[in-house]
Amino acid sequence: MALICFDLDGTLVDPLQAMNHCLRKTCEGFGLPCPTPAQVAASIGRPVAELLATLPGMDDPIRQAGVLERYRCLFQEEGIVLHRIYDGVLLMLTRLRHQGHGLYAVTVKPVRQARRVLHQFDLLLAFEEVFGGEPEAGLRTKGEVIAHLRGQGILQPGGFLVGDRAEDVRAADANGLTPIGVTYGFGSREELRAAGCERLFDSVTALDDWFKEKLQQPEIRDSFSHSE
Repeated sequence: MALICFDLDGTLVDPLQAMNHCLRKTCEGFGLPCPTPAQVAASIGRPVAELLATLPGMDDPIRQAGVLERYRCLFQEEGIVLHRIYDGVLLMLTRLRHQGHGLYAVTVKPVRQARRVLHQFDLLLAFEEVFGGEPEAGLRTKGEVIAHLRGQGILQPGGFLVGDRAEDVRAADANGLTPIGVTYGFGSREELRAAGCERLFDSVTALDDWFKEKLQQPEIRDSFSHSE
């Protein structure tokens, strides 16, 4: 059975509407200029704290902490429901889960947020575990998160990492995972190619078709749902 790690934002779900909404309300509350949708999209895959830190007037650490806390509260209260799942994700994960593969969600989002997003779309039970960024523990980037998990023996070399940004590709290469790039998210084909990704897919359907060809094990598990 295969070990398959999935990035969250830009791979399984589209968070752009949620982020734009929460950033707008946060910035309005603190009198800050709001990042443009293009700036927000370019930041996806990195901790939102890095985007907030670039705004004028955010050189005070105490203010930074207050702004970030307000954003996180809004995200929990209003942002979760504004995510959109990419077409075909549920069917792909269900089939891979039925085959018995070890599926993991790995993101720079805090774990609590990530789990709530996945739960909303009936995806949480597809995964063995969900891992997120922990800035307090020095886990800010995808590479740091995966290197930590590998050091703990949770993730083993030889599996796959599916993601939409160059950071996903670099994290995979550095930890013995095969990078799988998707271009329907927020990273361009050029970005993924430049990072060294050789397998690129323009849709969830194309990605699922590749997994069907690559991993042909019979289905051995029952379905999963929130009722479980």
